[in-house]
Amino acid sequence: MVGGRPTPWQVVSSEQIVKDRWISLRADTCVDGEGRTISPYYVLDPSDWITVVALDEAGRVIAVEEYRHGAGIVAIGLVGGAVDDGEDPKDAALRELREETGYAAAEIIDLGSTWANWGNHTNRSHHFLARGCRRVTEQSLDDTEAIAVHVTSLDSLGESLGQSYHLLTWLKASQWLRAEQAG
Repeated sequence: MVGGRPTPWQVVSSEQIVKDRWISLRADTCVDGEGRTISPYYVLDPSDWITVVALDEAGRVIAVEEYRHGAGIVAIGLVGGAVDDGEDPKDAALRELREETGYAAAEIIDLGSTWANWGNHTNRSHHFLARGCRRVTEQSLDDTEAIAVHVTSLDSLGESLGQSYHLLTWLKASQWLRAEQAG
């Protein structure tokens, strides 16, 4: 090991910069293990996220295409969204699947969770595989959403994914499916 063992920073003070339905941002003043002050250190406190690789009854992926304002692009991605306060991530995955695509899953598999960005975000990204999906209703989109639904192969989807946690969910689902096939 090079260097000393890291220790958690101590938060000396914290100031809420903005908090509304979309974002919560605070500025912390911290002191590290060496006694150095780090200020301001900005921390985003969003809801946890879910991402779903949804497979229809034929094993094809149900993908979504929508405008992503942060990047300024229209992109193919996975079903995903925020976990509402008090909502179980698995329930959020099933809700987002139905809202964004009109599909319901026969089975949902929890692939685990990861930190969204542990450097300055407090939330986790929960990864799911939904199988046996079939269309049961129309989309139920928020007023600001416009989502096109595409059905494609699992293998070809990976080349289209540009969002890191969508790609991670795709990799986790692909690995899970390969392990299941190997027996």
